[in-house]
Amino acid sequence: MTVRQRAAVAVLAFVGSVVAEVGALRVGAPNADSVERMLTWYASAAVLFVAGAWAVRGLPLRASLSAALAGGALLQVVAVGYSPTTTDDFWRYLWDGKVQAAGIDPYRYTPLDPALAHLRDDELFPPDPRTPEQAAAAVASGRTDACTTRGVPHDCTWINRPHVRTIYPPVAEGSFLLLHVASPEEHRVRALQVALGALAVAVTAALAWARQRAGRDPRAAVWWAWCPVVWLECANNAHIDVLGVLLLVGALGLLAGRRLVAGGALFGAAVAVKLVPVLLVPALLVRRGHRVLAAAAGVFLVGYVPHVAAVGTDVLGYLPGYLEEEGYSGAQRFGTVRLLTPDAAAPAVAVALGVAVAVWVWRRAREVPSAADALLLAGVAFVLVGPSQPWYGLLIVALAALANRPAWLAVAAAAYPVYQAGNLGVDNTAMQQWCYLTAAAVVAVGEAVRRRRGSALTEPPPSSAPPRAPASRPARG
Repeated sequence: MTVRQRAAVAVLAFVGSVVAEVGALRVGAPNADSVERMLTWYASAAVLFVAGAWAVRGLPLRASLSAALAGGALLQVVAVGYSPTTTDDFWRYLWDGKVQAAGIDPYRYTPLDPALAHLRDDELFPPDPRTPEQAAAAVASGRTDACTTRGVPHDCTWINRPHVRTIYPPVAEGSFLLLHVASPEEHRVRALQVALGALAVAVTAALAWARQRAGRDPRAAVWWAWCPVVWLECANNAHIDVLGVLLLVGALGLLAGRRLVAGGALFGAAVAVKLVPVLLVPALLVRRGHRVLAAAAGVFLVGYVPHVAAVGTDVLGYLPGYLEEEGYSGAQRFGTVRLLTPDAAAPAVAVALGVAVAVWVWRRAREVPSAADALLLAGVAFVLVGPSQPWYGLLIVALAALANRPAWLAVAAAAYPVYQAGNLGVDNTAMQQWCYLTAAAVVAVGEAVRRRRGSALTEPPPSSAPPRAPASRPARG
């Protein structure tokens, strides 16, 4: 296919992607009647994305990177034009920022604590539309809703789980405070969407930089830039995970240049946004990996010090309860493992398999961390555990782009039907099995094709990428 033909395919696919994006976002918050329509738009966007990204990968270097950045930015702009569609986590972000701006540690109180009553506003705590008699009846019946939690009537609130302390680590909390200070009071939701959409575009640039720093073709950044998971979970649903992804990509880029301490510090900051990147630790146990982990642990712990001094063990927030609620103790997750083992043994078997993969990665230790090894660790963990939170998949998308393994994007996509299992009327465990096993099969086929054809066909050399640094180059902090 000629360059002109590839450009035509890229343009047509991108236009179709924007149409599919608008169609998906116009569905709004899905229910049993609209969820299939929404997932159909998602699937259409995914097919068009793959076609467009494949075409962009074959364009000349400058044109390819320009298309990835400009197209990715436009997709984020479109997503900002719609209110968040499938999440309400952003309300907690706004509340935690407001609490900190008032000089109160975010881990000290729950949103419903009377000590914070003076901070409540009509945006986060709209007035209770019920009469006192209706509220009393709700309490008497034991019903829980936005205005009655655990049998206690209170002001209505958009914040989910308003009866528990925040779950977010300190770097995330710091970003919530920064957003509160920097954004106009009447447009904080939109400002959050714009900020996280901008971070998504920054990740595209960081991926191109990190791959070029490692002597790889930077054009693979398009697998992140145009991916539907990215515009949906960053600029639309405004999930803070994208900040952790940006820090992680920066860390791996620095580590590729053997900047061990700086890379480790950024990795620690990424974990202090969301804990999920801790899955990648075995991939960091390369030569002198202790310096990487020491820097990471130092940054992570320093972030918690002022909060521990203020509230002690309450810094854990709702994390233990969240893990239990989401079934990570074995009640709901590990769907793929349950096909082969009794339900009670599934968590232990999943951990054992994950440890086996981690040991294998560790034994392959190199001079610098491998993006492919990091992707393997995260991807296998997702398939084994079966998370239903699609925004966790941002980690997979970034690593798939960094390693140029687009087949792994199927693992990130698998969470969407699982997340909507209730609206679809399908058992959650069964949905995990269907979706994550299908994703694993796509990965297996993709890896087989890649190996059969050879890396020359899947990793075209850039026209201006620096050569890989020699192995004898001394480590630098």
